[in-house]
Amino acid sequence: MTFPYARTFDEVLAYVKKRRCVCRSTRTEIPNPAGERVLIGGVYGVRYDFYCVKCARLREFTFRSTDPAADEPPAPSVIGLVRSTAEAHLFMDLHECEICAEDEFDRRVDAVTVHGELCSRYTGACAECGNPREFTFRLPEETLIPDPEEPSFGGERPSELLDAGEWLAVADAIAACTPADPAGLDAEERLLAHYEYLKAAAVVAEARKFVAYGAEVVSPQALWSSTGRAVHHADPGRFDRRQLERAENVFRDLAVAFGD
Repeated sequence: MTFPYARTFDEVLAYVKKRRCVCRSTRTEIPNPAGERVLIGGVYGVRYDFYCVKCARLREFTFRSTDPAADEPPAPSVIGLVRSTAEAHLFMDLHECEICAEDEFDRRVDAVTVHGELCSRYTGACAECGNPREFTFRLPEETLIPDPEEPSFGGERPSELLDAGEWLAVADAIAACTPADPAGLDAEERLLAHYEYLKAAAVVAEARKFVAYGAEVVSPQALWSSTGRAVHHADPGRFDRRQLERAENVFRDLAVAFGD
């Protein structure tokens, strides 16, 4: 993948000024003139977010610098605290390749230290286009030991990676892909559905952790993702503590039905 070179920020501005927005305006504003170091297609560069003054449309431009330091790998960017391996893989599954939208990549994990904190870094090439993928998470002080028969994503504290609405979206996806009736399924298929419904129950339990002590509902301020806010907008009642408990119990009852 080829990006234009820019030796100075003035060259960046000159390049952008020659490219009109869809509204035909060339007037732009940029909140962060320093840009953001990125790795796309094996090429390190700097991405700038410009906003059209006329229509407020976001316009992204990525440049490769002639500065030799620009070809050095940037320091890992820590996404947040990951409470378990299962949560790390779920987060990566939900964040597709920025080039081709594929979510699969051959994941290698290494322990690294970032700013004095122990982290896990997952790296690998996108299975579809080969784009390098990288996720770095801060590790907890205590490691959650997974139970192969009881899915779990973390301890008592809420997730820092996924908000309550995102957890409910995951539960919806699991329910949509799992049979609702064990009739006609062989033993292996029933066991798989049993585990998937246990996982869905654990996912809803993660959403329930966002109900603050003494409260009855998840606060809208705790929904920081566009997915989470969309789920809340579609049905705010789902974020009631009792509704979350009811949904979790429904999934557990389904798991029992497929386990019999």
